[in-house]
Amino acid sequence: MISLPSNWKIDEESFKDESWYWPVRLLKFFASLPHKHNTWLGFGHTVPNGDPPEPYASNTELCGSIVLPSVSVPEGFHKLSISAEKEIFFYAVVPLYADEMNLKLRKGTNELLSLFDKKKLNDIVNIKRVDLTKKRFGFL
Repeated sequence: MISLPSNWKIDEESFKDESWYWPVRLLKFFASLPHKHNTWLGFGHTVPNGDPPEPYASNTELCGSIVLPSVSVPEGFHKLSISAEKEIFFYAVVPLYADEMNLKLRKGTNELLSLFDKKKLNDIVNIKRVDLTKKRFGFL
């Protein structure tokens, strides 16, 4: 799943513009990965948008994603028990900046998640959010 802000345009006309459509394209891409590459996706997996990673659209520098449990949905939404032997887990696709993906690869998922916690970020797409790896200096 991908969580979009309430003002995200999801009508047919808006989807003609990649600035609004890219989250849908991203979900389709993630859904195809296990089938095309005979693999699976789970907690902490990162996927760049190309090699080298390119922004998803012209209005953002987000260029990769990580798979995480959503923090913006109720707890009971994370897992669906089909039977005693079968459960389906629902994960969020969370867009990242290139340096955030590199940090995750170098230091691990927990290091990146600690930065998310520090900045109180969630999984709702924000195309202009701060890159968590950048130090911000300035005056208030």
